[in-house]
Amino acid sequence: MACLISATGRADWRADSDARIEKIRKGDLALQIADPDGRPLAGAQVEFNLKRHDFLFGTAIAYAPFSDPTPKGEAYRRFILDHFSALVCENEMKWYYTEPLQDQLNYASADALLAFAERNNLRMRGHCLYWEKTKYVQTWLAALSGPALAAKIDARMKATAGRYAGRCISWDVDNEQLDGSFYLDRIGRAGIARMFKEAAALDPKAMLFVNEYGILGNPEKVARYIALIRELHALGAPIGGIGIQSHDLDRLIPDAISDRASDQRPEWLLRQPLSPEQFIESLDTLHKATGLPVHLTEASAKMPDPARRAEALDILYRVGFGHPAVDAIMLWGFEASTHWMGPDAALLAADGTLTEAGRHVDHLLRDVWTTRGKATADAAGRLGFRGFYGIYHLKVTLPGGRVVEQDVNFDKANASSVPTVRL
Repeated sequence: MACLISATGRADWRADSDARIEKIRKGDLALQIADPDGRPLAGAQVEFNLKRHDFLFGTAIAYAPFSDPTPKGEAYRRFILDHFSALVCENEMKWYYTEPLQDQLNYASADALLAFAERNNLRMRGHCLYWEKTKYVQTWLAALSGPALAAKIDARMKATAGRYAGRCISWDVDNEQLDGSFYLDRIGRAGIARMFKEAAALDPKAMLFVNEYGILGNPEKVARYIALIRELHALGAPIGGIGIQSHDLDRLIPDAISDRASDQRPEWLLRQPLSPEQFIESLDTLHKATGLPVHLTEASAKMPDPARRAEALDILYRVGFGHPAVDAIMLWGFEASTHWMGPDAALLAADGTLTEAGRHVDHLLRDVWTTRGKATADAAGRLGFRGFYGIYHLKVTLPGGRVVEQDVNFDKANASSVPTVRL
């Protein structure tokens, strides 16, 4: 189990998170430069530049803006390629999207988004196989019961988890079990555990997640979440991770919660302020109780002032990237005209320019948390440097002047290995 962060008695959570980022997100990386026959190339000059983080910095992607052939669509795609290492379909893998009418399946949009991710070394989270909220269940599906419903549940699993087996790094299997009960009321908790078992059988490499909102800074719901995970585990569900949604990151800036006392604020947007220490405490409690990794699966910060938005996102990223249990931070969109919460949650303005929040995230991901530099291979053809785990672009200048460019992956799981670059 990873060492947890204590939120008690700290004078400076930010400095603590920054120190942990340096410790847990970077390694002492080494390369062997060789010719095609494996002989070392002493004196090779290597420029290295981090291209994709191993950590899952990600966003929801939507088919309509992705497929836009205009410069606006190009700006949308370019922002993704410049900033993220992971994607999740905003709606395109959900059941109501792939089968709006019974037996009329359409995976074309999801196929296109996954193909884009694969072409660009972006990992895809699968979201979601089922959704407990009745209002998101298709009318035709809600009319089924008994064996007919059970058959459609099985068919959905085979059609989706089977279709994308080996291609998604994870699945949110049954979304929002603490706040909905469509499937629970019909197949029971044992039936939901069976969903996880079937997903594991069809896609054994994917991590299987529960996914809930209203968790951060909410001890009562954290306790219920832990109880749910334990109940599913007892029923044999192979849960591999904990998903946390938080579309209410305005809570991180207490005086920016303009609608806190308003009846217009829905129940999935908590009203009480959220301190960085409370954020960390929620992560600590969940991980300590379950031993499972955490994905911050859906994150949004809606505030009219982009400077305050930037401040909230800075806390999100520093807390998440600095916590040893967290493996992913997924924004739920970034572009003003297509963000589900509107332009007040955007990083990219409708004209394709960065908002102040976007500039801050850009600075964190491309300037602060990056590694670039130069090194020279020694007599054994080896060189080393300390850097963030991820995919690096190498520009190698050989002693004779020939220049070769190549990508190499320094993922955390294989950090101790020394890859050989044959030129």
